Amino acid sequence: MKKLSKKKRKNLLLVRDGFVNTVLSLFTCYLLSLLFLNTSFFNPLSKALKDFSFLDVYYAERLDPQEAVNTEIVLVNIEHQSREDLALSLQKIQQAQPKVIGFDIILKTFGKTASDSLLAKLLKHENVVQTYIFQPDSSNTSSHTFFKSKAIRGFANFNFNPDNAVIREFNGFYESEEEMLPAFSSAMARQYLSEDVWNSRELDAKLENSRVINYQGGLDHFINLTASQIMELEDLSLLKDKAVILGYLGSPTGNSFDIEDKHFTPLNAITAGKSVPDMYGAVIHANILSMLISDRFMYKISNFWMIVLMFLCSFIASVYFIWLNKRLKISYRTVRKAVILVFSVLLVWIALLLFKSGIVLKIAPIILVTVFSAGFVKYYKHLIRYIKTKRKFKSYIK
Repeated sequence: MKKLSKKKRKNLLLVRDGFVNTVLSLFTCYLLSLLFLNTSFFNPLSKALKDFSFLDVYYAERLDPQEAVNTEIVLVNIEHQSREDLALSLQKIQQAQPKVIGFDIILKTFGKTASDSLLAKLLKHENVVQTYIFQPDSSNTSSHTFFKSKAIRGFANFNFNPDNAVIREFNGFYESEEEMLPAFSSAMARQYLSEDVWNSRELDAKLENSRVINYQGGLDHFINLTASQIMELEDLSLLKDKAVILGYLGSPTGNSFDIEDKHFTPLNAITAGKSVPDMYGAVIHANILSMLISDRFMYKISNFWMIVLMFLCSFIASVYFIWLNKRLKISYRTVRKAVILVFSVLLVWIALLLFKSGIVLKIAPIILVTVFSAGFVKYYKHLIRYIKTKRKFKSYIK
């Protein structure tokens, strides 16, 4: 009984040491992060880490089953069409009776021509959504007033964080002083879905904060045509009751060397290091629109639960490595590295499984903090030994 009591006391000391090591390591990690983020020398590395996510592997390595081509959304490449050709293409698309037409083009000038007048008339149709670039602190970049008068509009910005080079999230609305402004894809989805469906899915509430984009695929995932093909086709029944997005998709379509209106996304084949932008803005809008009309949202684990998980992983690592350090003398470092590697791989695998189920868990901070806590054990051991030279102190560490 006495031996069991002694063992229990040792376990309590181990848990206490693990807890103290966790608190000290997290505090030190926090101080170092402040230095890291606020020192200009580290800015390039800090930005690179922000642009990287382990979850990009899910898309880059195509770990998801191949999605069928989306038949609800049709992309039309305007290339470098003249205003006249653009007006005629839009007129023909309108005759096919799509549910909604997204006009992802900004017409800054008005030429006072017949084609511009026709284009302006077509753009004011009740099923057409125009776009503009919203700038909270300055004037917006939008089409000439002749084209946008009384038109339905949505901002083309995906999010309002200039530091995010990779488009992983989007803002469905922006709350200005006067009104709630919809994003381009949100405005299109509202036109496409009935009011009852929109309200039953509580999409206003779901889009209050930024959401992770559930990418379904690139340009090949959607039916795509050029404006010239639209004019050549006699039967455009494939556009009936569909969502059509007119925008720039390269010249020719999908040209990998054409980076006009192109962005970095998680689908980029190169997940780290330098690469070229991989997806046109219109295709990103199509992915967002697909997510909204199919109600296939991604759910991101909140910062509160992220902190809880970081603390728990760090605490378990601290307890385990303090115990392991006492048991192993020669092979401790080798075993520690092996355990950390297995832990990191396992956590990445769990995060990918969750991501596949629509749950976003950012594991990079958890791995970094846990590894830091594991390495902090040796400094904690030196601290305990120093304290013991000054006063009587009970600890699991000798």
